Amino acid sequence: MSIKNIMHKNILCCDMESSLEQVATEMWNDDLGIVPVIDREKKLVGVITDRDIAIAAALKHKPLWDIAASELVEGKTCHFCHPEDDIHDVLKMMSEAQIRRVPIVNEQREVVGMVGVKDIAEHTARTGKAMGTDEFSSEEFLGTVRQICRPNLPQAAA
Repeated sequence: MSIKNIMHKNILCCDMESSLEQVATEMWNDDLGIVPVIDREKKLVGVITDRDIAIAAALKHKPLWDIAASELVEGKTCHFCHPEDDIHDVLKMMSEAQIRRVPIVNEQREVVGMVGVKDIAEHTARTGKAMGTDEFSSEEFLGTVRQICRPNLPQAAA
């Protein structure tokens, strides 16, 4: 099954110059936990989560209106997938990267959707266990959630 069968569309994005105050306001108004960041060509360059904003507020010692989205995304890995990607591959990526939501991009790397644990949980609740080879099982989904939620403990110094 391709991820396009589960993803949701009409995703709110912000640009690199957006302040974290603007991003946080949009998150609050639209009940979002993540916002993709795009460049001038509308290509995905990163994502900002509500957690990113909270940590930036605590550690940067600047007001949110003085912190640009670019400060949080530049130089960081951004995981994404394509609408045709198989759900098994997306679940594996989410598990390995410990991420709860993934932006979906087209061939030009423009954001066309988003899929998150909630979307997959709702799909799993509707369909239950795998019926065919292109479906995924509740057990596979729960394994992914367990991996995503595992503690990410800092490495001990050698």
